[in-house]
Amino acid sequence: MKKNISKFIIGFFIAFLFIGCVTKPLTKNVINDIGIDDISRFQFFTSAEIRLTALERIREPNINRQGAARVKESAFRDIVIINNNTMGVLMESRTDDDGLLILEICFEENAADSDKRITFKQDGPGLEHRFHVMYTDSRKRSLKYGDREYSLETKTGDRVSLNIRIDESRIEKKRTRWVKGRRVEN
Repeated sequence: MKKNISKFIIGFFIAFLFIGCVTKPLTKNVINDIGIDDISRFQFFTSAEIRLTALERIREPNINRQGAARVKESAFRDIVIINNNTMGVLMESRTDDDGLLILEICFEENAADSDKRITFKQDGPGLEHRFHVMYTDSRKRSLKYGDREYSLETKTGDRVSLNIRIDESRIEKKRTRWVKGRRVEN
């Protein structure tokens, strides 16, 4: 009985060696290796936490009863946090004039917020270039998200890229036969 249990545990462990989920940065080479042309069915993920911040300043000038000018200023800060490995879906894809692929990904959970997208662009021509966030102004690291302009920050300061998960399983079957030989027939 003890031998059967230990064989089961070892077999169970070996089964996990051949099955796994791998997160890879998205490249055209990864798409080609998978062999699926319809990338709209992929589940996309962020490579790092994204913090989007929009600041709206409101200035209200008026004149008080004594005729003095008075200015009231206020600010509204809108912060959107998209955690590392947040799931997203492809909303639109296109290529630019140089033939580089551009993907618009929505991470929002409500369908009404589908206009809130982050655009990722392939870094360069070829198969090995990753897809990174495309800024409207790269100096300010700003981008359009919905109807507002946001600045993008990350914890590490690294560029955010687009990842996909690939469930890989490898099955190896084995057949062993013992050959006894063959006699000459006269």
